[in-house]
Amino acid sequence: MKTNVFLVTVMITINSFTLLAGNNAVEAEFNDLPDDSAKVYCEAGNAKMNEKDYRAAVQCFSKAIENDPQLASAYLSRAYVRNKLMDYKGALADYSSALKLKLTWEEAYEAYFNKGLTQAMLDNLKDAMADFNYAIKLNPEFADAYYNRSILKGRIGDLDGELLDINRVLYLKPTDADAYNSRGIVKSKQGNYYEAIKDFNKAIEFDSVNAQFYFNRALIYSAVDEYRASLNDYDMALRISPDAETYTRRANVRSKLKDYKGAFEDFTKAIKTDSNYYAAYVNRGYLKYELKDYKSAIEDYNKALKIRPDYSLAYYNRGLAKNKLEDFEGEIADYSKAIEYKPDYESAYTKRGLAKYEKGDKAGGCQDLSQAVKLGSDLAYNSLIVYCR
Repeated sequence: MKTNVFLVTVMITINSFTLLAGNNAVEAEFNDLPDDSAKVYCEAGNAKMNEKDYRAAVQCFSKAIENDPQLASAYLSRAYVRNKLMDYKGALADYSSALKLKLTWEEAYEAYFNKGLTQAMLDNLKDAMADFNYAIKLNPEFADAYYNRSILKGRIGDLDGELLDINRVLYLKPTDADAYNSRGIVKSKQGNYYEAIKDFNKAIEFDSVNAQFYFNRALIYSAVDEYRASLNDYDMALRISPDAETYTRRANVRSKLKDYKGAFEDFTKAIKTDSNYYAAYVNRGYLKYELKDYKSAIEDYNKALKIRPDYSLAYYNRGLAKNKLEDFEGEIADYSKAIEYKPDYESAYTKRGLAKYEKGDKAGGCQDLSQAVKLGSDLAYNSLIVYCR
């Protein structure tokens, strides 16, 4: 079961959509418009955009640009709908074209901002950072630019820079719940757990129906061993938005509180919510192992590995259960698979080394223990001294 706290801030992506040529009916509709009227084509594009008919909107804005290549609003609008269609390269080209034309101050800083978002979607992080920087230079009060720049800084590991940008957002928007949540995430990554809790408190104060805020605070409460508080937050998160991961996390907390029945029920609810959520099978298997139900634990590990065949932890845990059933060949095979998918798995080397030694393969066992020692295992070091002099 995981003990480290990992919280992430993410940009929302759009489902994939293939950009296709317009049908004859749409083309006929466009042909009814005056050939020399770029603004009329723009208005038609805006109407299509409002209807979420993005392919038709692209054609309208393209017609507008064809009639007036200096019409910046047509490039900006076409960039927007191309982003909706996940045509990021096309959107990027449109923002670049618009920025070469005469724009209002507001159009300019928003164009740089949106271009930065598009660069980020293409993982062009350096270029995205430059665009956000320029948007902020044009408008130093642009909170959204600071917020998205903070996300980029987080992605490159600049936690101090990320924190500075979020602080600027909160200076500009003191009631921004998402910014408090993001700052809590950064502080948790820096190990400032109680300061992080304060930020999650503020996030919940300004948005009390966001399940993610309760989930994040629950993670931190668990990390500082405040399990009752953690349990209460998971309860609240599940009332707002039930999902497999939250059930699994709550089950782990219930296990800490020795509420094994409740934990078992939560793991089962997680699986019913998402039958492909392999972590729930592994965690439920571990609980069964702790309760000495080894055969049933192996069944859960088997199900997890059917969903994710490269899950090294499931192989390792299954090896532990096989040891209890005296299936020593199967135990060693599972530790070997765990090492195959995670070559630096020191616990797997240690257990495999001890298993080999017990089966009479002293050389193989000592070799594994030596490797585990190189990877930092204290248990392997002590065993090496005892068995491999």
